[in-house]
Amino acid sequence: MNIAFVSYETPFAPCGGIAAVMGRLPARVQATSHLETIVVTPFHHAIEKMAALGRSHEGTFGVPFEGRTVVCHLYRHDLQVPFYFVLPESRDYFAGKRHPYDISGDDLLRDALLFGAAVPRALSVINPGKRWTLLLQDWEAATAILATADTAGRTRAFVTLHNSYDANISDERLSSLGFNPAACPGDTVLQRALRLSELPICTVSEQFARDLTEDVLQTQVLAPQLQLTLGPRLVGIDNGPFVDLAVDPPALAAAEIGDFTRLARWKADQRQSFLTALDGLKPGSEQPVLGDLKTFARDDAPWFVMAGRDDTRQKGYDVLAAAAELFLEGGGKARFLFFPIPGDEGLEGLQFLRKLAAKFPQSVLAFPFLFREGFVGALRGATCGVMPSLYEPFGMANEFYLNGTIGIGRATGGIIQQIVPFRSAASFGKSVESRAARRHAADALPTGFLFCEPDGLPSEVDDWRAINAAGYDRTPEGIDRVEHRNRLPLFQSMAAELNQALLDAATVATTDPQLYFRLLVAGISHIQRNFSWDRAALDYVRHIV
Repeated sequence: MNIAFVSYETPFAPCGGIAAVMGRLPARVQATSHLETIVVTPFHHAIEKMAALGRSHEGTFGVPFEGRTVVCHLYRHDLQVPFYFVLPESRDYFAGKRHPYDISGDDLLRDALLFGAAVPRALSVINPGKRWTLLLQDWEAATAILATADTAGRTRAFVTLHNSYDANISDERLSSLGFNPAACPGDTVLQRALRLSELPICTVSEQFARDLTEDVLQTQVLAPQLQLTLGPRLVGIDNGPFVDLAVDPPALAAAEIGDFTRLARWKADQRQSFLTALDGLKPGSEQPVLGDLKTFARDDAPWFVMAGRDDTRQKGYDVLAAAAELFLEGGGKARFLFFPIPGDEGLEGLQFLRKLAAKFPQSVLAFPFLFREGFVGALRGATCGVMPSLYEPFGMANEFYLNGTIGIGRATGGIIQQIVPFRSAASFGKSVESRAARRHAADALPTGFLFCEPDGLPSEVDDWRAINAAGYDRTPEGIDRVEHRNRLPLFQSMAAELNQALLDAATVATTDPQLYFRLLVAGISHIQRNFSWDRAALDYVRHIV
């Protein structure tokens, strides 16, 4: 038997966490299972990184699709395991430019279904007659199950959910593309596929497995259609860390025995490296800095950093912006550094950060571009990395700790597992306590700060629906994301609770630096002890082999 990871995105065409997982997990599964393991993915020809990739041509095959035959070429590139790329001769398919999903929703559904139909034919070219087990990543890859739904003795296929995104598709539409809807009944791709997939259905953290069937956002807004399908069939397998430990080893060794001098000096050096990069930065159309570089204060106030792609329905840049405004209006002293990768709304969707930086020029800067020279120094020199996620399958708190910075996070998904909350903090309310109690003993060494709005707000479901609808004006003159969502009691409560967590963290960092470094050292140890790609691979292999 061979194992094939099937994924719509990879490190060669990244967008979110799946790409990072595909760069690490397949090789560990191969090493653990001692079975040949590959990755099958579309060739996203409009993405520069992929177009420039060295590759060998492995074969050609036809895919019956939309009443005709789509000719596809199969290419190979070897990383730690072989990656096989499906490239249709028609460049209408897989044409996202910024990332694989950068096309219309209808085109994405069409392309994902073509990809699913191409997978069994690609596997026949790669190794004719071989028995395969497929590990399908999210709904775009789960289409491979639909392609063989009416085939006797179809390939074993497991689905891993990195989020709860799905796509509606009618019987008529499915039939017009060449699939048999009677063999895979349902209203969405995942409804149809999960009924035919092998058990268990997997997701990328133990807590997110619970959230998918317990959290109001998931059960009533994002994934109500999956509740009957998921149930007890769902298993959470924690990802490993996404970066290696970057903290100076002698400094960390000294800190582990209570001497924080070298660690404090290391962080100060990292902070200075960011300021040096700031001095060399030339804002322009390719580097559109939001804020005033000259006015930004270069003192010893705490730094709060947030980074990642601006997913308006998940990431929470707006939550931190609203909390930062409360913090600064209340006289709090700190600097806020935002490193957003513009999402589907583009730069226009980040008007709220432009306004925040204009209102507090000494305290706020945003860099909506790839600021390679400065980001690492900012992350490692920061007081805290912030994750105000509306939901979080796994999360990047591990990246904060392994880069020498403690985490502040909303108590959801994998964030709860990665941050052990400081129970003495004012932000440690009842809603945090009820969630953290499932993951951390009361006497566990704290590593950072969790916050959460109170449970049971009367408008909770309606507010989540309004947030998910993203129905605000994206023009400079309109009501921006923060202004629109600040009308919602749920959003107001999130921002208020995050403000309290910022105050808690700033107080610890400025009044008790030894406590701050104890939190950091404990956080690094917690990540290293509890998250491992070898462990993740072992869990997958245990279920699939």
